[in-house]
Amino acid sequence: RRRGAMTSTSKLHDDVKEVLFSEQEIIDRVKALARKAAADFEGKRPLIVGVLKGCFMFFSDFCKSLDPVPQGAEVHFVRASSYEGKSTESSQKVTLNHIGGEKNLLEGRHVLLVEDIVDTGHTLLKILRALKDDGAKTVTVAALLDKRCRRDLTCTLLVDAIQSLPDLLEDTGAMEEVRASAKTTEDYLQNYIKYVGFECPNEFVIGYGMDFDEHYRTLPYVGVLKEQVYNTS
Repeated sequence: RRRGAMTSTSKLHDDVKEVLFSEQEIIDRVKALARKAAADFEGKRPLIVGVLKGCFMFFSDFCKSLDPVPQGAEVHFVRASSYEGKSTESSQKVTLNHIGGEKNLLEGRHVLLVEDIVDTGHTLLKILRALKDDGAKTVTVAALLDKRCRRDLTCTLLVDAIQSLPDLLEDTGAMEEVRASAKTTEDYLQNYIKYVGFECPNEFVIGYGMDFDEHYRTLPYVGVLKEQVYNTS
């Protein structure tokens, strides 16, 4: 695809190799995702859960663009370890901490989980398991970026994923069809990621909430970080 064009008001950061998705492209795409989610969650009193810190820009713009706002919608935040400090690889160990409310807030709720990026899938699997443990009725995922080229769940058996993850759909019959049609754990996980902003290439991306060593989160676009910034060996 064409790389994101810079807007006239945005200056390329010195550490950014190129822009993948421009500010305007993101705005337009997020509005489209939010409108679809608003229709899908009508009458379901959704709990919109943001995974901090990376989701903060996407979460804010997504929630503001919900139109019409589903009756009874609430927001909640969790922190999960994914990329730690200066590492560019996903951590295999994930902890989930609730912020701004108790975990029992999830009991019996239709949860819309908002993520900045889905990479290998390990972190998302563990967050979904934790949400099931906390009593979520169903869970659906909205991700700004989906890096499917990095997905690697070969170490997780499909049967284990099916048993440990929450329901995606209220309809029991439809949920059984989803389980039966999945051939791999990757297939099964992908069903949960219903709202995707952009497919992400295998690049180290920053901006629009995403960071490297806590820098670059405030950039209004998604860009590729220059390799010399993170590869100092």
